[in-house]
Amino acid sequence: MKRYLTALAALLLCAQAPAPQPEPPRQVQLTVLQAAQLLITNERLVEAKTLLDRYIAANPDDSQGQFLRGMVAVAEKDYDTAIQLFRRILVREPDAERVRLELGRAFFLQKDYDNADRQFRFARAGNIGDPVKVNIDQYLGAINALREWTFRFAFAFAPDTNQNAATATSQIDIFGIPFLLDKSARRQSGIGLSGEIGGEWSPLLDDNIKARIGAELARTEYSGGDFDDMTLSAYVGPQFLFSNWNLSVLASGFERWYGNQSYVSGLGGRVAAEYGIASDLMLGVSFGGQAVSNSFIPEQNGPLFSTQFQGTYVLSPSSLLQLQAGFSRQDARIAPYSYDGISLGIGYQQDLPWGFTATFQPSYTMARYDAMLPAFGKTRSDDAMMLAVSFLNRRWDYHGFTPRFSYVFTEQHSNIALYSYSRSQFQIGVTSLF
Repeated sequence: MKRYLTALAALLLCAQAPAPQPEPPRQVQLTVLQAAQLLITNERLVEAKTLLDRYIAANPDDSQGQFLRGMVAVAEKDYDTAIQLFRRILVREPDAERVRLELGRAFFLQKDYDNADRQFRFARAGNIGDPVKVNIDQYLGAINALREWTFRFAFAFAPDTNQNAATATSQIDIFGIPFLLDKSARRQSGIGLSGEIGGEWSPLLDDNIKARIGAELARTEYSGGDFDDMTLSAYVGPQFLFSNWNLSVLASGFERWYGNQSYVSGLGGRVAAEYGIASDLMLGVSFGGQAVSNSFIPEQNGPLFSTQFQGTYVLSPSSLLQLQAGFSRQDARIAPYSYDGISLGIGYQQDLPWGFTATFQPSYTMARYDAMLPAFGKTRSDDAMMLAVSFLNRRWDYHGFTPRFSYVFTEQHSNIALYSYSRSQFQIGVTSLF
């Protein structure tokens, strides 16, 4: 009996013992950015946007906050806001490849394929994995097929130390007799306005065939109009698309006016190929020929043949290098105006902190003529060096335009003094290409 009482007491004690309580849930403290990231992951975009807007207002230079806010804008298809935010980050951190990648995607979704192409290539040159590069290559291939409209615009005030590209020499010898040059034939300085506008329409005609129709108008205007210079050029033809390259066969023509009078024109065609559509290295080559007509000097009329080569290598998410080379042959009506020409150039571009982009482009050209000019008793030979430097600031972006300053120095030496000159050109304006 005692044994049973002991067992019963044990059961009663067990019944009276409190049941084990569940552990209270642990509280996890999230930062504002972590909370915003969690909201974005769960597609609660309105709440994420409200939280991030408050955070950015208190921390206007926080890159992570701006990046997340940009991602919300992309998800809401507010591409203008996303592009503005991503560009603000790149002003401070030009080597941020993840930001370049998302900026390229925002441009792609906005169908601004030129800027998308540029940003994807910069991102591809960064420290990213192979799967990401494959994804970028797919975007670049799609851009090659989908890009239908290309537009460019630039406008600037243009001070010029030699607006007529003329010699500073006041006296030359013609047939061995010294002559004083008229003032209008000598070097003159001035301030002008320079503008350039161009574009291309390239609709997809078939799976791997596009049409290319493009035109460009460039004009520099000076006081009085005697040295105004304007060129209109256009081209049309098919482009054949392949996996990593394309081929264009184009009819082309141009007309140039100088002093508001018809000066020189040409009509012909060219074949151009580009390789490296999805790559850090892009190569291009073209072959062309035009029948050139000169209204001022008819003896210069004749076919002009040219070959151009260009290579572009994206060095990093913020820099690229370009090499250019060309050869031309003019068969003029008379031998003293016929010549062979060679051009060589290199260009380096670097995105800098504070939103600046610097471009440095030295180049060299030479022309060797076939026969002596009787008036000067010499066979003309020209060598020219040119240095172009430009700065723009991506920080100031107004509807796709940014301010730019450029300086071009040209020094041409000729064995005939009339064709030797030096020139400094300045341009202060805006551009849509950045």
